[in-house]
Amino acid sequence: MLNFTRRSALFSGAMAGLMLVAGCSGGKEAGENATTAAVEEDSGPAYALITQPAGKTAPADYAQQLAAARKAGDVSDVLLLKSKPSVEGPVGFASLAVVEFPSSAAFEKWSDEAKAKLGENLVVRRADLLVDDRAKADPKAAYVVSHYEALVPAEDYAGYTRTYITPNMDGQKKGGVMTGYAMYYEREPVDGIKGNRTILVKQYVDEAAFGRSEAIKEKDKVELLKNAEWKQINDTKETIRKDISGTLALPAPVE
Repeated sequence: MLNFTRRSALFSGAMAGLMLVAGCSGGKEAGENATTAAVEEDSGPAYALITQPAGKTAPADYAQQLAAARKAGDVSDVLLLKSKPSVEGPVGFASLAVVEFPSSAAFEKWSDEAKAKLGENLVVRRADLLVDDRAKADPKAAYVVSHYEALVPAEDYAGYTRTYITPNMDGQKKGGVMTGYAMYYEREPVDGIKGNRTILVKQYVDEAAFGRSEAIKEKDKVELLKNAEWKQINDTKETIRKDISGTLALPAPVE
């Protein structure tokens, strides 16, 4: 199975002709602060996304289970998000936990023991971290989580993220509303979706900052469209991914 460690991304396959130039107008070449990963054999940290679907319940001690795993060293880090109704789009989850493990072996050990405790309502899927520009967790932050159906392989989606998504994120960071983001690619397929899901987790300073982000995005887009490579992807992005949901979420304590 492929893993994406924090190095430079490979461009290949269906996206190669589309993304010959990794740098786009609007700032850094492929995002100088965003570390991306090459396709390698499993090594380094492992990631999993735990989804509590909308309308489903989680165990009463869910957060405590995650905290215990982190305290024991089975889990390196965890971000637990709970959705909040908004106009961002269809709600994709009741809660979403982004869990980082020291290694693939640590994930396998945890997974074997944890799934029964988590119950049948929570769905655990191993994920690859395609692009990493995460910020330090902040209890005041607001998150927007976008789910997509990927229509290209993981390595091509990493290239798409660097070339198309990163300039957009850079603009919001420069505008002072966004603090960081990460793109994940789930390994296991999802019922009703032909391709694997990708999940873009965006961290904003707070809810008010998120409210100001749309105006910044629209202003930046005018400049980004002047770049031929960015515009080409913008015009053909429906061949790369399909929108599934957009969810405003707030961090929940894990203790």
